[in-house]
Amino acid sequence: MQVLQVIDSLRIGGAQKLMLTFAEQARAHQVKLTVVSLSEFSQGMALAEDLRAIGAEVLVFPANNLFTFARLRDFTRFLKERKFSVVHTHLTYANIIAGLAGKITRTPLISTLHSTAVDRRHAHFLRDKIELMILSSVNKVLGVGKSVSDIYEPILGREVSVLANAVDENTKLTKQEYKTLRAQIGLASSQPTFISVGRLSPDKDVDGLLQAFSIIRKSAQNAALLIVGDGELRPELEEKAQSLGLEKAVFWLGMRNDVPKLLAVSDVYISASRREGLPISLLEAMMAALPMVVTDVGEVAALVGDDAGILVPHSEPTLLAEAALRVLEMPNYGKFLGEAGLARARKDYGAKQWFMRLMNIYEEITPVAREQAYA
Repeated sequence: MQVLQVIDSLRIGGAQKLMLTFAEQARAHQVKLTVVSLSEFSQGMALAEDLRAIGAEVLVFPANNLFTFARLRDFTRFLKERKFSVVHTHLTYANIIAGLAGKITRTPLISTLHSTAVDRRHAHFLRDKIELMILSSVNKVLGVGKSVSDIYEPILGREVSVLANAVDENTKLTKQEYKTLRAQIGLASSQPTFISVGRLSPDKDVDGLLQAFSIIRKSAQNAALLIVGDGELRPELEEKAQSLGLEKAVFWLGMRNDVPKLLAVSDVYISASRREGLPISLLEAMMAALPMVVTDVGEVAALVGDDAGILVPHSEPTLLAEAALRVLEMPNYGKFLGEAGLARARKDYGAKQWFMRLMNIYEEITPVAREQAYA
């Protein structure tokens, strides 16, 4: 089977990490994978090289504007020439461009919706209408969780099947690797460490997270917070941390390709997010056996349940801080939460079973027999 996955950009994010997980499984199962980015490779897009190292073919079809005839023409010609078994799209621009080209070439199309709402900062009436029109007519639409499916089914007027995200298991660090990485970050050997992973965007409410951490520091004065990710709000958020007196306690790590290792040297995963689908970062935290103190948005409750962490309402920094302190002050409780999360991640969100489910979906919408898929 020859699979083409198309995405807006290869800047590290949840959808992009999922693509890397698919590439690793595709290599293990002899499935030929081509990845197309609709944005030029730039700083922060090291994922392109990671995909190539795994064995995926990685190409780019950039343009200054979405509706560029030359890009649609070139991409359509590309599909005609390559005759892929299936095209799988992720995110808005990919859904539109690859969706149109797939319709023209009659290539089987599948699209994944990764969040419960459109980012209103980037909303565009005509573009969003075109995307929904295309999604209503592709062969299959997937949502990363039931909350995503429930929101989009009435909008699209069709079934949105649920396929939860997945991650690989973490590689354990040696004691020396643990000490070395913490020292490189600037952490003391026994310093209690929170970690949060994600874009520095309004939806992630890092401002609220900093407020919560300021409250945490009043009781746990040596606590540290690792913030992994980047975005246009970073200068503003760094100023916020300074105004709260947190400049020596908050570590801005930017975009990283070693998140599992960073999780392994942390003690508690924390998030103040206002909007999510099914966050890869939480699955990675579960695979690292970290207790989670997170907001009840999107599919987060399905991940955390009542035994893998503490859920709080979003936009409530005081409640977030109180829950975080509860975990920090009761190490055995934190260990119990982490172990429950790890067990659930292994059972329900492992990469291999997710890949096999996705391959079955691909085969449902293509004439390729199952035995040919793994030839």
